[in-house]
Amino acid sequence: MALRILGAPQRYVQGPGAIDTLAEEVERLGGGPVAIVIDPVACELLGERIARALPDARLLAFGGECTGAEIEARAAETGEARLILGIGGGKAIDTAKGAAILRNLPVGIVPTIASNDSPTSHIAVVYTADHAVEGVRHMRVNPSLVLVDTAVIASAPRRFLAAGIGDAMSKPYELAGALAGGGLNFFGGTPTELTKAIVGRAREILLADGEAAMAAREPDAAFERVVEASILLSGLAFESGGLSIAHSMVRGFSVMPQLARLLHGEMVALGTLTQLAAGQGSAEEIAELASFFRRINLPVSFAAFGLSEEADFRRMAEVSLTAPYAGNYMRRLGPDDLVEAMRSLDRM
Repeated sequence: MALRILGAPQRYVQGPGAIDTLAEEVERLGGGPVAIVIDPVACELLGERIARALPDARLLAFGGECTGAEIEARAAETGEARLILGIGGGKAIDTAKGAAILRNLPVGIVPTIASNDSPTSHIAVVYTADHAVEGVRHMRVNPSLVLVDTAVIASAPRRFLAAGIGDAMSKPYELAGALAGGGLNFFGGTPTELTKAIVGRAREILLADGEAAMAAREPDAAFERVVEASILLSGLAFESGGLSIAHSMVRGFSVMPQLARLLHGEMVALGTLTQLAAGQGSAEEIAELASFFRRINLPVSFAAFGLSEEADFRRMAEVSLTAPYAGNYMRRLGPDDLVEAMRSLDRM
C-alpha cells in the first residue's frame, strides 16, 4: 500500500501590501544574497518597491518563455545567491524554480497574477521555444515562501483571475479521476483526507464567490477567498491529489496554433469539460459548469477557435494521451474517446 503524502510550501503570506514585507520574509529564511528572476511587467510594476526592500538583490530579466535554455541562462547569473525569488507570471516563476533546481537553492515565489496554481508547487513546467509543453522538472521540496499581494493581483486584467479559477475548478474532477484510476500524486503517494477536504472547499469558494471576485475593483473578502482557492488550495490539491484528463489535454492543446496562446487555466477549463464529456460527467453537470465558465469568460468550445477538422482533433487527442497522468481516469481512454468528447462540446 502506498504511503499517504502531502506536500506544501514552508510559508504562505497573502493580503494587500504583502510585497512590503518581502525583506522581513527573506530575513526569516536566513537572509543573505538574493537573486530575483522577474518578468518585465513585474519589474515595471514593482521594481522600485523591490529595490527598496532588497537593495542588494541581483535582478535577472526573464526572457519570455520557460525553456531549458532560459533556465540555464538565468541560473548562470545567480552568482553567490543563497535564495532565488521568482516574481511575475507563471513562466517567470517556473524559470526561477528551474534555476533553483540547477543551483540547489531554496526558492521564494511572488506571483503578480493569479492565473494558475503553480506558485505553491515544487514543479516547473518547461516549454519549447514555440510554446509547446516539453516536460516538467521537480525541486526537492516546495517553495520556502509564497507571498501573494492581493492589491497587485487585483490590479491585473481579470482574464488572469478567470484563468486561475479555470485551473482550480479542474481539481475536484481530476482528484476523482486519479482516485478512480489508482494514480499516485506528485510525491509518489496517495491523497490524504486533508487533500480531499481542500478540493471540496476550493470548489465551494469558486462557485460561490468567483463572479463577485471577477467584479471586485479592489481586494475584498470574496476576492481574498478566490485568490487563496486559486493559488493555495488548488496548488495543494493538484500536487497532493493528482491530475487527470483535464491537465493531460493541455499537452494536446499546446501544439495547436489556434490554442497555443491561451493561458494555462483557459486550456484547463476546456480540458475539464472534455474530461467530463468523456464519461465522468452528466449532461446537466457539463452544462452547468460550461455556463459558469461562460459567465467569467472562459472558453467552452473548440469551434470558437476555428477548429473543426478531424485531423486536428485527433492530433490533440493523441498528444494529450502521452501525458503521464492520462491514465488517471475511471476507464482507459483512446484517441477516439477524446475526439468524441471534444466534438460533443461544440454540439452543445
